[in-house]
Amino acid sequence: MSQSIGKTIKKLRKERNFTQEELAEQLNVTPQAVSKWENEAGMPDISQIIPLASVFGVSTDVLLGFERTTIDDEAIKIATEAFAAEEYGKPETYLIAYDMMTEGLKKHPNNLILLNNCMGLGLSLSLPENGWIYASERAAEIAAETIRQANLIISYSRNIDDIMRAHQALVFLYSSAGDYDKAEAETRQFPVRSDFTLYSNMARINEFMRNYERAVKDLCNDNDYLLQYIEDNAARLGMAYFNIGKYDDAITVYKTFFDVMKAIFKGETFPPYHDFDSGDCYILLAQAYLATGDMDKAMNSVENSVMYYLDLCNTFKYDKFERRELMKTPFVRETEQAIFIDKTIIKEKLLNKLSDPEIEPLKKSSRYKALYEKVNSIE
Repeated sequence: MSQSIGKTIKKLRKERNFTQEELAEQLNVTPQAVSKWENEAGMPDISQIIPLASVFGVSTDVLLGFERTTIDDEAIKIATEAFAAEEYGKPETYLIAYDMMTEGLKKHPNNLILLNNCMGLGLSLSLPENGWIYASERAAEIAAETIRQANLIISYSRNIDDIMRAHQALVFLYSSAGDYDKAEAETRQFPVRSDFTLYSNMARINEFMRNYERAVKDLCNDNDYLLQYIEDNAARLGMAYFNIGKYDDAITVYKTFFDVMKAIFKGETFPPYHDFDSGDCYILLAQAYLATGDMDKAMNSVENSVMYYLDLCNTFKYDKFERRELMKTPFVRETEQAIFIDKTIIKEKLLNKLSDPEIEPLKKSSRYKALYEKVNSIE
């Protein structure tokens, strides 16, 4: 063995930011017992070996010192292979990826890498509003498992971002299931103010240090996230107005969002903050115009949505590009968020967009047919 089990326990405990008391509580032993193990004044009982390995997210070989590679390396490999199995537009491949990760969790329970990735995919598969990826036949089973995984992340993780993401997953899942009291309880875990962020506070530190170059990057990162947040709120606010019959207000919200983006990027092509599968303000604007009976403006909005991506394909001559390449304004130019746009799946996504049942009335028009042919001819 490369080191004693006591030293290994101490090392793994500190890596996971557990106190001796927290570790003892999870194992149902006294803190004094943990102290004895770490000081090599005693050894854990054989019955504690598997629970110890599970709490730390390592194999028993690692715990006993026979294997130097932690279980995280294998977890990363499992997650990477699972995501490689996914093919956009083919929900069965996403179920294959999900099953690969759940099998990994059977072997390595409580591993946070697998828990986080599995929770994210499970959320996509279990909510009806996620469209084609929704796994209707297995949704209830996956939702229950995703709730369990989210609670494990909240219990075991020391990463506040992971913990809040888990709380948000529970908000979605409980709301979708109609369990609104639990959803509200999870919501109350979040801060009220939108400036309670990592980047905002890192910028403050760097401002005090007079490290203004780093402050610029921090604030650009924060602005980048804020623009995503504004778009998401614009989409949801517009849909809320739409659903209570205030179509003109919905139209104003969507148009205001685009005006804000155009003002920030000042004639540039602004980056695609909106998501293809939900919250595309162009398509939502088209729906609102259809509700007011304005077919021409609705068709204009659909064309804007599709031509936006076709123009991006023409602008970039290679198969994949970074969203940051579109950011020329100093408002967000120094962002470090590396989000890639893959041209190989743009055609599938645009065809999926054009098949949205909410724009069904437009599908008989010559302009719609010409637009569909243009997308379908993408090589």
